[in-house]
Amino acid sequence: MVRLQLNTSPTYTDLISLTTAKSFLRVTHTADDTLITSFITAAIQSAENYTNSRFLETQYTMFMETWDDVYVSNHYTTSLSNGTYLTTGGYVGKDGLNQIVLPYAPLDSITHVKYYDSSNTQQTWTEDTDYSVNTFINQKGFIEITKNTTYPTLYDRADAIEIKFKAGYGTGDSDVPEPIKTAILLILGSMYEKREDSVSRLPKASEYLLDPYRFKTY
Repeated sequence: MVRLQLNTSPTYTDLISLTTAKSFLRVTHTADDTLITSFITAAIQSAENYTNSRFLETQYTMFMETWDDVYVSNHYTTSLSNGTYLTTGGYVGKDGLNQIVLPYAPLDSITHVKYYDSSNTQQTWTEDTDYSVNTFINQKGFIEITKNTTYPTLYDRADAIEIKFKAGYGTGDSDVPEPIKTAILLILGSMYEKREDSVSRLPKASEYLLDPYRFKTY
């Protein structure tokens, strides 16, 4: 079982300011400032959910019970006594390398990878020795376990493995691609214009702008 804990979340007006939103909406009064600010948050989160990503830097801790948990994309094979091989889950990659895929993209960095050993003592893996970090702009990032690294025996607990990571393009609006910001404004405009629950999907133009930045879930 994999659990995600949100550690730090961004201030969404760092991406789309109230001034920018009101200019786009052509609103000159202050009566709707609170409403528009809430719509900024909702529009950004809707766009993030659509793209399966995080735009501004967000920190999470991912807890795993075992090394074979759901976000592990491939595993070593195990040789059985009858001469056959057993794959514990996923698929076997090149040279048996294992990759732990992080759920949100773009992956910015890994703060640490820790685990509880068989004595229930928390230990820390060393980057570049036990694992490497792979970040991409067109797919989810992952931790790749160094070849020939032996997985430590874990204590039986739900949070046996702890991976703290940051996802997002950066900390401010200049770090986020312009099409994403334009799409958010289009969503915001639709929310402001149509206050009732009458829209079942994002505005088509915003989907078109967001599609190149959409990450598949797996």
